This record gives sequence, structure tokens and C-alpha cells, in this order.
Amino acid sequence: MIGIVLAAHGPLPAAFLESTNMILGEMPQVASVSLMPGDSLEGLTDRLRAAVNVVNTGDGVLILLDMFGGTPANAAAFLAQQTNDVYAVTGVSLPMLLETCMARMSMEGSPQEVPLRSLAETALSAGHAGIVDIVEAFKKFQQVKIDQESIGT
Repeated sequence: MIGIVLAAHGPLPAAFLESTNMILGEMPQVASVSLMPGDSLEGLTDRLRAAVNVVNTGDGVLILLDMFGGTPANAAAFLAQQTNDVYAVTGVSLPMLLETCMARMSMEGSPQEVPLRSLAETALSAGHAGIVDIVEAFKKFQQVKIDQESIGT
């Protein structure tokens, strides 16, 4: 199974993991790494490497990060350049994390494990789909409902 590491500024990674565990149940092979005030890039890179090693059982690791260009992303980019079995995606959100974990769980135990790149693409797609202008979505829903009522459906 592909491991997942959440890395971000402050307590965000632990909060994402706690929320995911609340919704989906305890997630195996998932770790969180936080950048806290005063942490160095080198120290964060060492902690990120350790987390990757803990969750990697041979199928690779997907690192989900808060933002491109931040210290966690820079540390992840450094690790991804050093090994072929680490992939990183920025812009982590709860919908992205949930969809990624569910995709990973759906393939568990099947003869074809989810390739690391494919799981990263799932994360990217879920991240994009999770961004919704709820006011516009609600307006569209109301219009569809009105249209259906007017034609007697």
C-alpha cells in the first residue's frame, strides 16, 4: 500500500489526519509532519524523511502539502529528487485527502495496487473538484428544481 505523509505549516497536518480518521476510520500508513516556528529546512527535511521511511512499505509515498513554495514543499521536493518512490502534491484539502485515502483503500489487497503517479493524479483531481462556489452551485440547483417543477417532473 502506498504511504501518505501530510506536511504543512503549524498544526494543520495533524488536524487533517484527525478529521480523516474521524470520517474514514483509522488510516494505516499515514503520518503527519508539521513545520513549527523556529524549525529549519534541514530539520524539517530530516523529520519528513523519517516519516516517509515509516509509512513506506515498498509501494512508495505520496506527500500532500499545504502550499507550493513553502518550506514543507521545498523539503518534499528535495526528497522527491533523491528517490523514485516519493511523489508530492501541494494544495492539500480535506476533500483531496479523503478521496486519496478512499482510492488507496479501494485498491488494497487487489492484484493491481494503485501506482504512485495514479494516486497523485487522484489527489490533484479531488483537490480541484473540492473547490466550489457554493452560492453559484446553490443557484444552479434552485434553477434545476424550478425547471423540473415547471415541466411536471
